[in-house]
Amino acid sequence: MPANTSALSITFRSDLDLLIVRWLRDVKKSELQEGYAQVLQAAIQHQAAYWLVDSRRRFKSNPEMVDWLAQEYLPELSPALDNRPIYLACLVGATWQPGNAPATPLAVLAQSSSMASKDEYHVQLFSDEGVATSWLQQMAPK
Repeated sequence: MPANTSALSITFRSDLDLLIVRWLRDVKKSELQEGYAQVLQAAIQHQAAYWLVDSRRRFKSNPEMVDWLAQEYLPELSPALDNRPIYLACLVGATWQPGNAPATPLAVLAQSSSMASKDEYHVQLFSDEGVATSWLQQMAPK
């Protein structure tokens, strides 16, 4: 069942076992936290370990948002989903270049090798939704 707000759309695709999260605009830290709390609830409801996070409509980030994601939110995902690793494909604009433009908190983390891949979660950047979906499907156990 989709969940939508003015800032966020959450849809679970049971045919792909994929949670699709679309940020619809830039958000403040409190909205980011509320939105990701809703995402976690949807993931728990569907036992979804494969997430497509569309950040193409967002441009702003700040160190507080990045720290919150890295230190608080991402580490709680795997324990909330029966200690399964979580795979996050983060979509950015096709013309976006690392270091040359502002990035969303998840994109910032994906650029940091120490934060992009842990035992509990894996974050990868993509500019093409089809390629991102393929990567998530490849990560799923056969």
